[in-house]
Amino acid sequence: MSNELITHVLSLAASRRAKVLLVGDSSLSYDAIIRIPNYRGNEEGKFIVKVKEDAERVSKEAIVDLIVLSRVSNSTPIIVGINYGDEEMADGVAYKVHGIYAVGIRTFKRILDNEGVKFVKDKGIVRAGVKGQLLRRLREDRGMSLGDLAKILGVTRRTVYEYERESMEASERTARILIEIFSKDVLNDVNLRPRDEEVINEVREREDMVDEDIRELLPSFRLYSLMKAHTKVAAHSPSESYLVEDKRRVSNEVFSVAKVLGVGLALIESDKRDVEFLESRN
Repeated sequence: MSNELITHVLSLAASRRAKVLLVGDSSLSYDAIIRIPNYRGNEEGKFIVKVKEDAERVSKEAIVDLIVLSRVSNSTPIIVGINYGDEEMADGVAYKVHGIYAVGIRTFKRILDNEGVKFVKDKGIVRAGVKGQLLRRLREDRGMSLGDLAKILGVTRRTVYEYERESMEASERTARILIEIFSKDVLNDVNLRPRDEEVINEVREREDMVDEDIRELLPSFRLYSLMKAHTKVAAHSPSESYLVEDKRRVSNEVFSVAKVLGVGLALIESDKRDVEFLESRN
């Protein structure tokens, strides 16, 4: 099933004229890297994808790799699967997995088509964020009071007030009623970029794991150890990002990964105390 799933993911990306790199090694933290031109205007859509039939079974170690790589390459890490534990993944719902999101195939297709995902499932509960100012304007345009809308939604007047202040998310049931009344535009799109705070300790540990020799060669960068990637270290500064590799061991695959991620390569020779920086060739 995994090979069929990967093939499906790649065909979806290829049909959108995306640059696609198939990794071909299921032991790594990612199975594909996808870049879609003109994703949002002039902005590229860049995704690091792990394909797993049961999205819940992706290890935290792999997820931290994905988060680190997303930081370095300004991309979105995402898991694409069929099930989340014992349940089939619902269309239009992003499932929280240790700070990143997992989606089903149909939802991933929506994402590639630049359609927003409105619902998040976290700890068994599905919720959606409400565009508070828009909700208030649409409600008032229809001559509805807070109480009127609260009655339709089956919630308290105070709850509607909190939606409009954007201090409370809506339950799935309430959000779907809001869509029926006002359209899906009244809900926020889920920000699919990772939330580091859920694995902040693990990310910090990755910084501590980098060898002192590499730190000395790259003193102006934040350095992160990678566990299941093509390189063992990633380097990041406000203006530059690199994958770090021993110059004597660098492979064609490493060049390909750096190219599709849109980052450079820092090739080190520890014994010579030397670093060669290769800029990304996009």
